[in-house]
Amino acid sequence: MFPNPGQRAAQQAARRGAEQSARQAAQDGMRAAQAGARRSHSRSGRGGSLLSFLLLVAVGVLVARDPELRSSVLQFVHHIVNVVQNRTEGS
Repeated sequence: MFPNPGQRAAQQAARRGAEQSARQAAQDGMRAAQAGARRSHSRSGRGGSLLSFLLLVAVGVLVARDPELRSSVLQFVHHIVNVVQNRTEGS
């Protein structure tokens, strides 16, 4: 049977929320990794590298559990890769 319109709207809203959360998590992870990289250059580097690694593992576990979130994150990563490739080709 077909889901009722209210149920369909709720599913779409949940999907949009998951996509927004995925984007935010990816951006937060990128900022944390960049901050960790900056810190690792200014001191021994072990603590910053370990923190970055643990953050990446935590994001990976979160993404692995939710198929919609995983799909959203993969689309976001593909977009970022395309932007970087276009910028390097244009230089």
